[in-house]
Amino acid sequence: MGLFDFGRLEGFPSRYSPQQTPVLFDVVEVLFITIFLLILIAFICIFPGYSKKRSIYVTIKTCISLTIGCFLIVENFGQEWEIGTVETIVPYKAGNNAEINSVIGIKIGLRSVNITLKGEGRNGALPNEIINYNERFPWTWDQGRFGYGPSSGLLQRSLRSAQRRGLPIPILWVAEYFAIDGEGIRFGRFYRTAGWYCHILLWTAFSCWIVSNIMLQFVSRYTAYSIGIVGGLQILTCILWVIIRNETPLIIPFENGTLTLHFGLHFWMSLTCGIFCIILALIIIYMDLRYPDNLSEFLGIDPLDQYDECVLSPDEIRTIAQNKKIADDTLEMVSISDTNSSIRNSGMLLMKRRSSIKQVQKYHFRKPVPVKLEEYEDVAVYENQSIAT
Repeated sequence: MGLFDFGRLEGFPSRYSPQQTPVLFDVVEVLFITIFLLILIAFICIFPGYSKKRSIYVTIKTCISLTIGCFLIVENFGQEWEIGTVETIVPYKAGNNAEINSVIGIKIGLRSVNITLKGEGRNGALPNEIINYNERFPWTWDQGRFGYGPSSGLLQRSLRSAQRRGLPIPILWVAEYFAIDGEGIRFGRFYRTAGWYCHILLWTAFSCWIVSNIMLQFVSRYTAYSIGIVGGLQILTCILWVIIRNETPLIIPFENGTLTLHFGLHFWMSLTCGIFCIILALIIIYMDLRYPDNLSEFLGIDPLDQYDECVLSPDEIRTIAQNKKIADDTLEMVSISDTNSSIRNSGMLLMKRRSSIKQVQKYHFRKPVPVKLEEYEDVAVYENQSIAT
């Protein structure tokens, strides 16, 4: 007697019937959320290496950035752009005259439609039957030819496969509303087209999010521009979804109710995240214009990277002072006429901000330690603090 023959009298390997379990959650969505959580945990492990104040800044910056990125991926692959449920009495399966008290649900994403069916037999029918179905019918991305043949769309072929497998009648009823493509019943075509354009915009937004994280290490204003683009693309995604989908609302009548759709979690998540990104971009731009040093400290970047060295002649300094209406008692400069002619053309070395938006900036010139341009000159022209205000 061999090891694998022990306890088996029939003389062949044991065979067990399949144990089919209902779907409890969206595996793809949970997978992406888990990935971002692992990245967050990895960053949390290095936070103690910073000082107390710096660790708080890095924590806030990391959490906001990863949350936006996670939202973008979940919105793209999520299945709740439109949802609807109805409680009704329906027939169960072909060849079985039993009826069930059921809850039929529908969830529409950018790539597919998800149809759920939960219930139990009426009047004691189907006592040993577990009625808990969750079927997904994808449409990525071809429309295909008319009909249900090999050259038809993926949605139509998935419906034909479901019919061969003998899925419950209510699921097939709902799926047919998306598979039919003729006359005024083109729900599947319009949802597929809307999903196509929306998923392109969300992938573009995700690319801009990656760019914003790169710019976050260099230039704060470019980070704000990238985040603003991310928010604008998400809002545009919601607008396109509303416009492109079938203008006729999808209403599926049943015996005891009507299945109607409304915007779901991922639609509102996209809209909310888009508005948040735009507000965040405006805040960063305002801080960059009015309080650049504080913003640079928060983001952990070098504030001098946004400045260019420039030389101002005494005449230019006087012009700046006159334009700002600085009083004589607040501006103290060495008179060039009183010095020898060798420094008549000397100037002042300043840090000038790289920007064309001069009107709203608090400081156009930075206030560094004065620099004497003439290496061997005894008289140095110093920057007055009032020039930079």
